[in-house]
Amino acid sequence: MKANVLPAGLPVSPCFPLSYQRGTHRIALPYLNRTIYISADDVVCLEGEGNYTFLYTRDQKRYLVSKTLKEFEKMMDESLFLRTHKSYMVNLAYVQPGTLNRERQVVLVNGREVGISRRRMKAISQQFAQFWHRNHN
Repeated sequence: MKANVLPAGLPVSPCFPLSYQRGTHRIALPYLNRTIYISADDVVCLEGEGNYTFLYTRDQKRYLVSKTLKEFEKMMDESLFLRTHKSYMVNLAYVQPGTLNRERQVVLVNGREVGISRRRMKAISQQFAQFWHRNHN
């Protein structure tokens, strides 16, 4: 997948639902012999790589965690996070509206293009539409 991203250090602007309570869910990550906590709100997308998952945050950082994407899928808020592919999960607040394209990709606000499963394309496009309709009307 193509990974166009903004230059390092530039923040990205999410579009959270009005009813969403920000800052209520944090993820503990082992990092350099200590544990750091990242707000789930700051996670733009997750990329599974076997038994590991890369977390990409809004401040352009990437963390490697020894958990599968399936484990993250169980613990993340399903009204905000969507599994788009066997290797990807996105935070819907960071998806650019109207960017679902014929190449089965969606573009995030940081410019990253994330793949969408061929089998789940219809269901995923409906979920994107519902999210945007629910949050922007």
